[in-house]
Amino acid sequence: MNSYGELKADMETIQQRMVEAMKNERANALKEIKCFCKEFGFTAGMLKGSLAEGRNKK
Repeated sequence: MNSYGELKADMETIQQRMVEAMKNERANALKEIKCFCKEFGFTAGMLKGSLAEGRNKK
């Protein structure tokens, strides 16, 4: 049986791997969306209601 410390270390490692996996999947999804926009001629105006709001300009 694993000790609490070993399980906690495993959990931290898994959480770090999850963060990296999320970053990779997000980057791949963005690339795919950009390809679809080019292929089908989507513009920002067409997607306006579907997109998150942009960053606040200072």
